[in-house]
Amino acid sequence: MSTSQRPASPRQRLIIISGEEGAGKSTIVRALLPSTPHGARIDAEDIGQTKPCLMDDEFFGLLRRNVAGLVVNFWAAGYVNVIAGSFLRCYSDYVSFRQLLPRPLAVFLVDLLVDREVRDHRRTTRAKRTTQEWRDMVDQIPEDRTLRQAADADYRYIGIDTTALDVTGTVQRIHGAIPEIYAS
Repeated sequence: MSTSQRPASPRQRLIIISGEEGAGKSTIVRALLPSTPHGARIDAEDIGQTKPCLMDDEFFGLLRRNVAGLVVNFWAAGYVNVIAGSFLRCYSDYVSFRQLLPRPLAVFLVDLLVDREVRDHRRTTRAKRTTQEWRDMVDQIPEDRTLRQAADADYRYIGIDTTALDVTGTVQRIHGAIPEIYAS
């Protein structure tokens, strides 16, 4: 039986980190891994570097397929808790992504929310530099709230306002919201 046909273990869990650019997705994906038992992490920004970067539906379809393939491969290798971030724009992206994964499994969608002023400051002072042209292009994409408002979602939505939180505080909030993984 191939990896993609192997039935999912009820213990397999996926934590998706979502949010606007500058919300801290990559930082939190990295920060969660050391405290995640039997965990693996995927930052789609690392695996989705292209030139040109078109950021269109075709590109995001490719990105979802790549992330889903890595998730399934990590589970097949025994990593039951996978953290993935930076690849969803809206609920329909999630639905397309979810169809690529076996069932059943537990999915936790952590949406990092941040005030625009703080987000803009983070975007210009972080180690991962972006150009003004890039920030202007990303800012043209309207904020999508369908991930947090989806009535038929098969994930647990966890919205965390990171405006006044540092990385440690954000990680602690996530730990508290997902005791299935992070209970001591």
